[in-house]
Amino acid sequence: MALPFRPSSRESSLRTGHVFPIVTIQEAGLDGFWIHRVLQEHGVESHIVDAASIAASRRGRRAKTDKIDGETLVRALLAFKRGEPRVCAMVRAPSPQEEDCRRICRERRVLIAERVEHVNRIHSLHRGIIPAV
Repeated sequence: MALPFRPSSRESSLRTGHVFPIVTIQEAGLDGFWIHRVLQEHGVESHIVDAASIAASRRGRRAKTDKIDGETLVRALLAFKRGEPRVCAMVRAPSPQEEDCRRICRERRVLIAERVEHVNRIHSLHRGIIPAV
């Protein structure tokens, strides 16, 4: 997988004589860890943050948009890089093997929930069709 921002990074280094590191941040999620690993393999400093650890405004309900979420993540990353304490909790990316184990547990949980839904639906249909004796 070729990363599209590498040529522009090289160009800026040649023009200015300075190396500008590329730093990314993302919220931990079900599918985010493979992206983190690919970025790190290509020399990008990547961070994964626990979404629950980022401070949110408690005054009223603000609209939740990607733009607001992105700005919040950038502010958290800048504060983390400055060394401010208790800004957010960074998450350690699991190995591919650990991620596979988690995936099996999650899939099992989903299948059990689906089974319960089907059984409940069958029981409710059964009660509606067969009159009580």
